[in-house]
Amino acid sequence: MAARTTTASVPGLVKDLVDQFSDPLAFYRELIQNSIDAGSNRIDVVLEYDEKTGVARFSVEDDGEGMDERIIDDYFLVLFRSTKEDDLTKIGKFGVGLVSVFSLRPELVRVHTAKAGESWRLDFPSFRRYDKYRVAAMREGTLVEIFKKLEPAAYARLAQDSLKTVRFWCRYSETRITFQDRRAGGEPVMVNEPFDLPGGASLRHSEEGTELVLGFSAEPKPLFGFYNKGLTLKEGFHPHFAGVSFRIKSRYLEHTITRDNVLEDDNYRKAMDIVARLVEEKLPPLLRQEMKDAAGRIAGRAASGEAPDPALSAAWEARAPFLKTLFSGRFARWKRSDWRLFPSVTGRALSLSELEDALSESDGVLYAAATADRVASALADRGFPVLVPGPWMNELGGSWLGGVSVREASSSFMQPGLLPEAKLDAALRALLKTLSTLDAASGAKYRGIAAADFDYAGSCIADRLFVTQAEPGALSAVDEPVASSLFSLWRSRRHAVLNAGHPFVRSLSKVHADMPGLAAFMLLKSLHLHDGPVPVGKAGKYSNLAEKAEGRLLSAALKLDRGPR
Repeated sequence: MAARTTTASVPGLVKDLVDQFSDPLAFYRELIQNSIDAGSNRIDVVLEYDEKTGVARFSVEDDGEGMDERIIDDYFLVLFRSTKEDDLTKIGKFGVGLVSVFSLRPELVRVHTAKAGESWRLDFPSFRRYDKYRVAAMREGTLVEIFKKLEPAAYARLAQDSLKTVRFWCRYSETRITFQDRRAGGEPVMVNEPFDLPGGASLRHSEEGTELVLGFSAEPKPLFGFYNKGLTLKEGFHPHFAGVSFRIKSRYLEHTITRDNVLEDDNYRKAMDIVARLVEEKLPPLLRQEMKDAAGRIAGRAASGEAPDPALSAAWEARAPFLKTLFSGRFARWKRSDWRLFPSVTGRALSLSELEDALSESDGVLYAAATADRVASALADRGFPVLVPGPWMNELGGSWLGGVSVREASSSFMQPGLLPEAKLDAALRALLKTLSTLDAASGAKYRGIAAADFDYAGSCIADRLFVTQAEPGALSAVDEPVASSLFSLWRSRRHAVLNAGHPFVRSLSKVHADMPGLAAFMLLKSLHLHDGPVPVGKAGKYSNLAEKAEGRLLSAALKLDRGPR
């Protein structure tokens, strides 16, 4: 096997090309690209390390068409010449694939290839010279080996970076690619991944030689990517289209000579025109359906009392930026005002027009509730808009509904669960009877005194001793202005509703068994002191009224406790 040795005629130019590769591992991209262009069905990247010599071997092997001597001499070894120049099915254009391996500064580069009954081996001790050998043994395709001395730790880092590099540049390749680090052990891993977007694509589209995937993104700068035969030309984040991420795989797209960008030529502009058309025509109806589905599922969980699913809210939020572009402008929003996009606690998704109608019932207030609890259901029954809290609330509270007020339903309203007499224990039932008797004896400040469950789902009154209501157990505003019972006229008297589970009420129920007057006196006095604010300028009158009421209460209480038992 005689060698024919040649010194590179343009070493300075080759060195300049080597230096252009800022990433030493970019050679993987170049060699895999050449293998794909050679019609390979498989490409195997294998790394090995000899612990004794400290030499690492990086190899890229394919089953492509290989090379005979004419191709080797006339194309492979001649800079800036390529058999691919006018073939759009090939992605290498500049004939610099082999040069890229020298960016790793190897001790030796070896190429094995065969075609048409010829089998060859080329050894490159450096980019300045090579030795060419004709060999007897035939092989399939081409094998490129790079040998480099490395410390074990340096090899381990380079092996990890190699897998990351191959995945970044080649994960969407249409040719099967495997990677194996034999020093680490284990089977080869598949590099290829489905051509998709994070979280999945909403739209897939194909035209002659071009495939696109588009999806919705909540990021200010959505993801984009350009690929040829699945090899990465450029990836990044940029608001090409607000709220839309996309990837384009096209045989018409090319990379720049520096290999770090997509060539923005006529083919690039045609590809971007396709994306623009899909964004304008195909994405809006998909957005409507996907947001409606997400809102419906969120509403259904709320209506059935299930815990919120963060993934559903995230799905809605990811589509919100694109929705904003569609809603920009009053007329544009009006055209889509029937889209059911906003989850309510009733189990339905509501539209903008439905919300606007409902806001007329609630005096322009939009309410939020995590589930269809007692208060939220009562508000919805009145026709008030009650939505599940989520990212849509900020948008609705902003420009979409003209700056409406957004409030939490359970913090704005209360609805104590009135307990019928049959469900009260004997001690509490007896205390309530004495309270009514004592209240009547001191001037009947309340229309009635009842007990209720304050500890319902979403309750904001669970810790209160009592509330006063026009109708006991009804839905009423928490901040409803009420006058103290001491100032109330006959027609304006309210019901006192006690918290049946409050510790003070339970304690007094026990005291009542032995001292009914004392128990009722203490509870009614607490009610009088806290059942309404004192009007401005009437503190003196309030003190007089309170003193008189307390005197009558005490007198009635003493009679109860002195009486026969």
